[in-house]
Amino acid sequence: GERRRQSSCQCFSSQRSTSRVLSPPNARDLNVSMTPAAKWTAAEVAGDAVSKKMIITFLQENGDEAFLADNKLTGQVNTIVKRLTKEQLVDLYKSLTGMEGASASASAAPAGAPPAKSSDFSFAPPGDGKSPFTFAAASAAPTPPPSNFTFSFGAPPAGSGGPAAPAAPQKMDDNDDDDDDVEDIDTEKMGKSGRGGRGELPPELQKKMERLNMSAAQRRDATLAELAPPVRTRVEKLETLQDKTDALVKEFEDKLAALREEYEKKKAPFFKQRCDVVKEGVPNFWLQALQNNMITAEEVQKDDIPILSHLVDIKYSSKLSDSKKGFQLAFVFSANEYFEDEVLTKTYLMDPDDEDECLTKAIGTDIKWKPGKNVTVRTVTKKQKKKGKVRTVKVDEPTDSFFQFFDPPDVPEEEDEMEEEEVEQLHESLETDYELGCVIKDKIVPRAVAWFTGMAIDPEDEYDEDDDDDYDDEDDDDDDDDDDDDDDD
Repeated sequence: GERRRQSSCQCFSSQRSTSRVLSPPNARDLNVSMTPAAKWTAAEVAGDAVSKKMIITFLQENGDEAFLADNKLTGQVNTIVKRLTKEQLVDLYKSLTGMEGASASASAAPAGAPPAKSSDFSFAPPGDGKSPFTFAAASAAPTPPPSNFTFSFGAPPAGSGGPAAPAAPQKMDDNDDDDDDVEDIDTEKMGKSGRGGRGELPPELQKKMERLNMSAAQRRDATLAELAPPVRTRVEKLETLQDKTDALVKEFEDKLAALREEYEKKKAPFFKQRCDVVKEGVPNFWLQALQNNMITAEEVQKDDIPILSHLVDIKYSSKLSDSKKGFQLAFVFSANEYFEDEVLTKTYLMDPDDEDECLTKAIGTDIKWKPGKNVTVRTVTKKQKKKGKVRTVKVDEPTDSFFQFFDPPDVPEEEDEMEEEEVEQLHESLETDYELGCVIKDKIVPRAVAWFTGMAIDPEDEYDEDDDDDYDDEDDDDDDDDDDDDDDD
């Protein structure tokens, strides 16, 4: 397939938590409108097990047209992934499925998003003042296991005669030394087993735990020390053979890199001639090549087309300054009315100490847009209310565009300061950005004319169902947003 997934050097780990969700009373008894059944619990949908693409697919399959349009959920999944954060998608999932507790971050959702609900469900109490709830005592009902969190439903309206609302959970006192729910762990009593005095770990497991704390050389020496002398001698011979094999692999990789560089130089004159021929008159050569590739076509928007028609060449180079490891893409444009730059570059820097392709940073060009021609943002008029006064302001909001490719995600120096949600979103953004760069480098540039004519298209590649009308969806979405003014309190 066209999609080439590359692993970045960002490594993430998370602890998945599970919890039970209390089901609200029967919807028919509460006079509520039916909502889609929740596919995941609140804890599951917020965890790493459920990706942003999974949530988007669920919302598109279960949300009505108005819900999708209001929350910018129309179009292709890969486009929406870059548009909305995981937290925003979780809030929309909770809102659609009627879950309580959508976080206040829903206010950061795109314009037109519905306000978060204050309750899992709403109901109209009977006119006679009786409670709409019916409780039947169950015989020998099992005691439910303790829950990790507490649900607090609002009290019934006055005069309903319903049961009193449960007491609000008490605020946790961090300084309470008499907390009955938290047991102080005495590490000295635990011993090596770590099981509170229930016995030592099995010897084999204990040895593995100790080996994990050793360096590689220490583990090697400890392993050989346990072997009989004849066996140890044989293992040392095996290590010698491994060293010779590793030397051959290193020699192969060095020669392969030199051979690749040699043939890159041999191909350069042909690519130069290709550029000259395109300049002589092959309209929309690179634009059509990009649109015929499934990955790059997703990035080309309607407003990008007239700009990309000025694209006359795309160059690739693996020779970076200061002997840095990575590659650079250079997009050459003819004079145009959109920006002043003649060449836009995108550089990917790799970890020089990592044998695999491990991305450390991506650097793009700060495009010098001419007045009113920046297609990566749109100006939105908003009304703001403050102290009873209303004022109208204009703000620039990012919009989908191929030229967002030249504004890659920033990788902070200190990842520990990032929230888990931010780390996950950064990882997905870097992966998508690097994938696009590799497709252009490995697919488009070497065989541009084959992509222009369609010879390189694989008929077995599966496109999303909404590929044909994606532009229409985006246009409708933009029109709806232009008509709506957001009120920011």
